[in-house]
Amino acid sequence: MSEHGGQPGRIDERLELGTAAAPVVRAAAALGALGLLLSIIVGYLHGDSFRRFYFAYLTNYAYFLSIALGALFFVMLQHLTRAGWSVNVRRVPEAIAGTLPVLGLLAIPILISVAAGDGRLYRWALPLPHPDEAAHAAPAAVVSGGHGALHDSHGEGLDAITLSKRWWLNPGFFTARVVVYLVLWALIGWWFWSRSTRQDRSGDVALTRAMELASGPMMLLYAITVTLAAFDLLMSLDPHWYSTIFGVYWFAGAVVGALAAVIAGLMLLQSRRFLSRGVTTEHYHDLGKYLFAFVFFWGYIAFSQYMLLWYANIPETTAWLLRRGATTVAADQSAWTVVCLLLVFGHLLIPFGGLLSKHVKRNRAALCFWAVWLLLFHWVDIAWLVMPEYSRSFSLGALEVLTFLGIGGLTFAAATRLLAGQALRPLRDPRLEESLVFENV
Repeated sequence: MSEHGGQPGRIDERLELGTAAAPVVRAAAALGALGLLLSIIVGYLHGDSFRRFYFAYLTNYAYFLSIALGALFFVMLQHLTRAGWSVNVRRVPEAIAGTLPVLGLLAIPILISVAAGDGRLYRWALPLPHPDEAAHAAPAAVVSGGHGALHDSHGEGLDAITLSKRWWLNPGFFTARVVVYLVLWALIGWWFWSRSTRQDRSGDVALTRAMELASGPMMLLYAITVTLAAFDLLMSLDPHWYSTIFGVYWFAGAVVGALAAVIAGLMLLQSRRFLSRGVTTEHYHDLGKYLFAFVFFWGYIAFSQYMLLWYANIPETTAWLLRRGATTVAADQSAWTVVCLLLVFGHLLIPFGGLLSKHVKRNRAALCFWAVWLLLFHWVDIAWLVMPEYSRSFSLGALEVLTFLGIGGLTFAAATRLLAGQALRPLRDPRLEESLVFENV
């Protein structure tokens, strides 16, 4: 690594969005705000006390949050391994990770649902029963009647198993944990973004060294918080269910979604004649290899989780699979069984075969197709985790579409706004030359 950063402008290409970004940011922000407003109205008119709204919102929030977290992992991984090939593609995932402060604010409706204490989203958030009622609760039986609301809006409530986990699953502690996760992620994302963009102006090699040194401890903190957040936001929808590798499952899908978003984002920029020479087929080849690897890793974790739950055959855990149609018993199958098969083929087997060849990874049109394909199936995966807790029947309605447009529009506007103020690739990173001349062997 040289002691002096490279000089900007070594190749002739468009590196700044400039005035082209302003209308895109305004349109995306307006679409996002309108989508959220209409989703609230539709949620009110739906007639189930906003329950469908909360589940649709959580589905899309977990989707976009996972993409931002996957992008943050990619950025930290490049610094941790001192990678040179990825310098020219790093600014886009830095910007995606930079949307974490916005996603922190967008968590407010989820925290409101918990604070309301009506069990519309998380049934463990219901008010505690009177001590006399809790003492007489039968194991795994629903506590009913008496002091405070003990049943949620869909007939389930605080049973003995759920009450035994109340030390962890309670509104105050849950809210505090989620706030800590979001603040830490936002600070980490901002820290890497600020130092990377500062280096564009100063060329200070010490900034690269600082990011390399910090990436190790921050990666450990990231692993812990992402695992706990997966438990809190998604796994606790069913307080009876547990899986020790669920956090890894969500993480694997998050990296698939992030890599797909980075590939699609770079190709979108290049279609508008930005980064025309700095990002080459060689960079897409490596991004495609990353995408292929994490598609396989997601499938490995998904199978491992299912196999262990099936083999143990514990009622509290198998019920979670049954609600999602993951069964060969015809009487227990539902519309979610079709979604299970879609995930097996659409999230694993088909893209695994599609991305296997190096020629696909080096063909931009083909790679873009698979990136968009996996962005779609990553959403299906998140919906499969969340929506069966709302209903055994699968349906895609206005609330899912509106909350997707709302959260997606605001996060896209935030990422574009960040990119608009900086060069689209690092200009004075000490490993810039290595990225410019990078070739796959």
